[in-house]
Amino acid sequence: MAARVEVPVSDINGPVNFPQVRAALDRIERGERATTLSLYPNKLLHFWLWGCDANEVCDRGKCDFHLMHLTGMVCVRVLTEAYTLQPGYSCPLVLDKEDVGVLIGHFGIFLPHFKGNTLPHQVSLQQLHDLLHAVQTQWPLLQEAVEPFTSVVERLVTQIFIWFGVYLFENSIEQSQADDSEFVDSFPPTHALMLTDMGIKFYLNIFFILFRLLFLQRHAVAVPKVETGTHPFAVETFHVEASVDDFHMLGMYIDIPPGCLLEYKHSYSGFYNNVSQCVYRHFPSYQRRTPVSLADVVMPDASDLAALPSLKQIYPEIDYAFEDHHFQREVGGVREAVLLAYRRPATPVQCTEGVSGTTSCRPSVPLEADVPNEQMQARIAACMGAGASSSSGVEGGKSVRIADWFWFVIGSTVYLVCTSDGVPYSGCCRDLLAFYIDRRT
Repeated sequence: MAARVEVPVSDINGPVNFPQVRAALDRIERGERATTLSLYPNKLLHFWLWGCDANEVCDRGKCDFHLMHLTGMVCVRVLTEAYTLQPGYSCPLVLDKEDVGVLIGHFGIFLPHFKGNTLPHQVSLQQLHDLLHAVQTQWPLLQEAVEPFTSVVERLVTQIFIWFGVYLFENSIEQSQADDSEFVDSFPPTHALMLTDMGIKFYLNIFFILFRLLFLQRHAVAVPKVETGTHPFAVETFHVEASVDDFHMLGMYIDIPPGCLLEYKHSYSGFYNNVSQCVYRHFPSYQRRTPVSLADVVMPDASDLAALPSLKQIYPEIDYAFEDHHFQREVGGVREAVLLAYRRPATPVQCTEGVSGTTSCRPSVPLEADVPNEQMQARIAACMGAGASSSSGVEGGKSVRIADWFWFVIGSTVYLVCTSDGVPYSGCCRDLLAFYIDRRT
């Protein structure tokens, strides 16, 4: 009888770290399951979103993927395993027809290739690209979701993520499915069709931002609403005039779909200097917004974009942070995943009878899975080898922020983030500033 291995409670209940991610990649390379008792979706997603620096740059060009990308690969496999009920199902369905009906009927979004509310078990690469683009561009509609609809949006993003995972670890993509020539190429010695490194990073960068948005949407703490005209600060004309540059900058960050900035910074690594490059890539005829006046800012229904630059002039110690920034302290203190509303059970549960007659149950993790292709094994090995190291990103300034409070502009929403307690706060920016003043005093 094999000796029983005791898993330390600290490993099960403690936070995820990169050595655990490396161990999971080793298991994937050997064709084993990535999931363990200490590496489940709720903890792994949290580490991916807030424990990884999305601007990290691999040193001396010796590897193509850094910590965030490698952790994202493990997330794909672990989420797929969590939703897979039986062995042999390479792509579980997380969505159902009712979800699709809610997304189209309630939110009014357009889902390409979903004809008659039917759900394909798999989509081609071009269909996958179209679906992800549709989610990005229609995110302002999706972010208005409240329970119980929030879970539907989460399932939509998760389903597209799992569909991407099928191609990520595919040994040979069928010609009929490899219809996105931008991200597919043939690799020796078999010359089988597989995703390119650029294609893998393209998808992982965008999903990283979408899952961040979902996390914040579910866990942000709403601040009390302040009665109009009673805020403990006043905006003057000189605040508005001094904030014109910030107004134009924020306008560009808000006008591009979520995930596009991070994707641009990695697709054109070393060339990024300003957000305007990404804006004009996606919108060649882009025109900057007309600057606001004091009358626009003091209106009770003034938008965050109109008011925030002037408020930044009043309290400049609250720094800006955007979708790709990594925080020195952990953000998102709630140890809970974006995805908890499983409609299907996770891995099976195995119960054993103890010496004293008590019965204990724990998830049983199957030992075998598909072995990734040689090209993927080589990619992972290159990024985990002794010669591969990473450094903090330098594109566009520091990627790690050291202030205590931030205006976190992500998508078209503004959050106030306190890094000392790891809590993101939501509300209109004037109410958020009043909350900050009250907390500070």
